[in-house]
Amino acid sequence: MCSFNFSIHRMLKPFITSVILANLLFLSHAHAGMKKWVDEYGRVHYGDRIPFKYLRSEHSELNEHGIVIKESEKMMSEEEYSRATEEQKKKAEADKRKLIEMRRAALRDRVLLDTFTTEKDLIIARDARLEAVDSQISLAETLIKNDEKKLRDVKDRIAGIEASGREAPKNLHKEVTSVSKQLENNYGFIEDKNNERIYIMESFTADVKRFRELMKAKHEAKSRSKD
Repeated sequence: MCSFNFSIHRMLKPFITSVILANLLFLSHAHAGMKKWVDEYGRVHYGDRIPFKYLRSEHSELNEHGIVIKESEKMMSEEEYSRATEEQKKKAEADKRKLIEMRRAALRDRVLLDTFTTEKDLIIARDARLEAVDSQISLAETLIKNDEKKLRDVKDRIAGIEASGREAPKNLHKEVTSVSKQLENNYGFIEDKNNERIYIMESFTADVKRFRELMKAKHEAKSRSKD
């Protein structure tokens, strides 16, 4: 039995010796500032200096006990850095827009509660704005009717003059251009006002809904304070 154990010991002795020597070799080289890096094949290397080609890769610094005391992350390429910068910029802009929207919403809530006492007050304000817009549309429609008649009359005069073989005065042609431009402006004005009318309806519909939510929250908070 003893002879068998002695034989195993003799067989393992070279291996144990090599492990001890390897550890001693590592410890003899391990000192503050020792570097550790991994090459492109995944192999770990140690040394006093990191080869230039691996400076941009992930690496670390060890103390005299072989413990990592400093780690350096992989440096981004120019393309990666540019992409990361652009993403950060987009995120910052999105956060800024979100903050602005939150502030606007808070301001709108405050205005709603400070300006209106009941939902009926909102309806009255909405109808007043719609009435003002409708009056402007009605006036523009009247101007359009007058200008359309005026344009027809001027064109008839020009046609009559030219039918007699004469040349129509330049001022009549200028008047056609002027009245046509005025008609175009009034048509555009009515279109804008109709869009404004739609916006008022949608805006006040949203305001009424939000006003109900705010009033409900206000009453609930008042009830809780009493409890």
